[in-house]
Amino acid sequence: GKNHYNWKGGLTKLNQSIRESFKYRLWRSDVYTRDNWTCRECGNKKSGNFEAHHNKALSEIIKEYNIKTLEQAMECAEIWDINNGKTMCKECHKRTGSYLKRWD
Repeated sequence: GKNHYNWKGGLTKLNQSIRESFKYRLWRSDVYTRDNWTCRECGNKKSGNFEAHHNKALSEIIKEYNIKTLEQAMECAEIWDINNGKTMCKECHKRTGSYLKRWD
């Protein structure tokens, strides 16, 4: 909560709501389709092993545009731009600096 030393203004809940939205699932699917269901780092085509990676972190976009609500996020074009995403296999995604920091 607000009194915790690591509090960042409720970004976790907003970030999670965005990632659980239908629009996010569509964005992810569009990224996979554009990349022909292939990891852009290693060329892996193993189905079921993919994750969509935001090149510019979702939390960074939220902060930059001062997004406070899910409705504002839905209107932010940069979040939904497939050119800000790429298909990665889980192994390659783990090597990115932002892996598992998605709620920051």
